[in-house]
Amino acid sequence: MLKQSDMKKRNMTRSLKYALLTGLMACISCTDWLSIAPEDDLIKEKFWTKTADVEGALAASYNALRKASLESLIFGELRADLVSFTGNNFTAYAQIAASNISPTNSVIRWRNYYTAINLANTLMHFDDEVLEKDRTFTPKIKDAIEAEAIFIRSVAFFYLVRLWKDVPLVMEASISDTSNLYIGKSTEKEVLHQIIEDLLVAKDMAYTTEFRGTDYFYGRANKYSIMALLADIYLWDEQYEKCIEYCDQIMNSELYQLEPTETFFNIYYPGNSPLESIIEIQYNDDLEGQENPIYYNMISFAGGNQVTMVNRNINMVMLQDDLRRFGGKGAPWKYQGKDALGLIPRIITERDANWILYRYADILLMKAEACIELNRFDEANTLIAETLLRAGMSYQPENDRELLRQALLDERAREFLFEGKRWFDLLRAAKRNNFEKKQIIINMILSGADIKQQAILRTKVYDTMSYYLPIPENELIYNQNLEQNPYYDR
Repeated sequence: MLKQSDMKKRNMTRSLKYALLTGLMACISCTDWLSIAPEDDLIKEKFWTKTADVEGALAASYNALRKASLESLIFGELRADLVSFTGNNFTAYAQIAASNISPTNSVIRWRNYYTAINLANTLMHFDDEVLEKDRTFTPKIKDAIEAEAIFIRSVAFFYLVRLWKDVPLVMEASISDTSNLYIGKSTEKEVLHQIIEDLLVAKDMAYTTEFRGTDYFYGRANKYSIMALLADIYLWDEQYEKCIEYCDQIMNSELYQLEPTETFFNIYYPGNSPLESIIEIQYNDDLEGQENPIYYNMISFAGGNQVTMVNRNINMVMLQDDLRRFGGKGAPWKYQGKDALGLIPRIITERDANWILYRYADILLMKAEACIELNRFDEANTLIAETLLRAGMSYQPENDRELLRQALLDERAREFLFEGKRWFDLLRAAKRNNFEKKQIIINMILSGADIKQQAILRTKVYDTMSYYLPIPENELIYNQNLEQNPYYDR
């Protein structure tokens, strides 16, 4: 008879295999390169015989990351100050927004991120076999595909550490009953060090401009999207010179620039801006199951959106004639409209706004932030002014670090409103120099709370570990090597 621990392990293994196989068989995507579905279960060695098998596994990895898009957007805004999620779909999220956070909350889960990680690990475990069996699968192709897998895995880990801080660093594929499914947490620093090390290798393996002018160039990771991710991670890790180094490489490539004012909305519709886009997770409503889930959960073409812009806070940072107000329609228009003036709506069969991971505006403002921390104020002012001027706004340069930091945060709030970045921006600013500026988070949370709740919240938000999520309770049950995040282990 199986011991209870062995039964748990087998059930967990079956669950992982099922998630992996489901991701593969559901993989139909918006471009030819993602339309290749594997013919059998990835964890069976007989599957790995030809180039198409590896391409199918890569497609499944992108698809798994795409399944994390909605929660990534929500958690990137939920606890911040500019977007409010309402309606029946968001009851559990509302508890988190109100700082009532429990490990048993059903929306606190990391499965989608770890599914993407496991699929990427599986691809890199088995692709050597294809190299031996299929001569068309060359070492160059293998390296480029592995670079994409590393990018996918690194994006998933970067979300995990920003949401949970210390997380299991799973670097091996879960491919059999003997796989180690019970890995303890690694520190945030350890995870960041690992993904930086991986990406530094991947950038030299990746495609560069081979697919320029096609959806491949915007929808698949290449050298430049890898460098954008590196810049973002270095900024989070307070390695400002390194952040600037990779921003400069992208800026000096002459491949990217801001969309001009006249065509600004190309970023959102039709998307894949040939000027500004660096990497976008793709959707295509023409194909079954390839519509962006945002349209089912929060954005409606018939009215009744389940997301609300917090205008009292937005009005503090954005003037009425800012182009990014879209003629009064607000940030949801990025997903509902076709033009910057708020005049032409999408139709019901256009539920396929891409999930924009990085665009050129990110690079300018990441570099600006790093320059501020290195006292390079003139450069920072010039960079901040670029996106403001594109939006039809003027900019008054600042020469005080604190004022510049605020100007940068305000401009990021305007430029990336409702794109899933605000909470991470505020947390990054607050945690700098060992949470020297934690008052940013404290003031934001308290200002949005009922007066009666402020005294209770004050005791919660002074603990910086409360800014991270608890480990989901079911993960603690399955994995005895996991320990709950300290704030919630009381």
